[in-house]
Amino acid sequence: MIVARTGSPSHRMMLRLFRNTLFLLALLAAARVDAAPLLVVAAESTYGTIARQIGGEHVRVVSLIRNPDVDPHSFEASPQAARLVASARLVLRNGLGYDTWMQRLLQANPVPAREVLVAADLLPRERLANGNPHVFYDPRVGLAMAVAITSWLCRADPAHAAQFRAAEQHLRTQIGQVEQRIRQLARLHPALPVTATEPVWGYMVRALGWTDRNSGLQTHVMNGTEPSPREVASFDTDLRQRRVALLIHNRQVRTPLSDSLLQLARRCGVATVGIDEFTPPSKDYAQWLLDSLLRTQRALAAPAATGARCHD
Repeated sequence: MIVARTGSPSHRMMLRLFRNTLFLLALLAAARVDAAPLLVVAAESTYGTIARQIGGEHVRVVSLIRNPDVDPHSFEASPQAARLVASARLVLRNGLGYDTWMQRLLQANPVPAREVLVAADLLPRERLANGNPHVFYDPRVGLAMAVAITSWLCRADPAHAAQFRAAEQHLRTQIGQVEQRIRQLARLHPALPVTATEPVWGYMVRALGWTDRNSGLQTHVMNGTEPSPREVASFDTDLRQRRVALLIHNRQVRTPLSDSLLQLARRCGVATVGIDEFTPPSKDYAQWLLDSLLRTQRALAAPAATGARCHD
């Protein structure tokens, strides 16, 4: 049996091989750390779906509100949500008082390196409709959020910047299709008078150029306050006399008043359409907007009821 002496060529070769192996293992370990998805926490799934579409497999997106049966205005965050926010690299929220619970979580878990993007801050002040927080139904807000997310991801993970920019461009194309559908529907029903149980679709109504009636009552329902008898009577008259062609109702938030107005609209032959407050996890942002427009178009095209029970 031949044993290599210390300092012999065979021994030096084994040492180099051992050092190279250790170096490769260290590189692999570092690569695995670098490849770990960036944690993005969204207050609502609407913004979480945008982050998921831009970041792909390079992000881990957690949307705290994603159940369509949850009222975003009254959501209460859990301790698990607080831990996620504390660990997040990027937090997405709506603003305008829509998700104040997220603001409290951020204040309770300050992290200097964490980025926070607020959708309402990305919309010019003159486009904010009387404090209506449902800005996500303005396609330009979704696009602005996508641009901001892309910019952050390119800084946080420059190795995949080209992929992030390509995904943003794809979403930009999809938003263009949404805006085209808006123009088509606006031409089909120009200056349409509509109303709603609350202003969840208000920004889309404005984009369509339609007349939105009974805004005072809508705001009361949104804020959980009591509308005046005059506001209720005006809304009731609009439905009974068919001064409006469409009633938009929130499918996630129901009250006795909104239910009674919806039933009255159906009895009086006024078209109705249900709108959601945030994107279901199964859909992308642009698909969600297109779906709301398509369902609205179908509701307006459906044969009107006779209204025989309108005055019951």
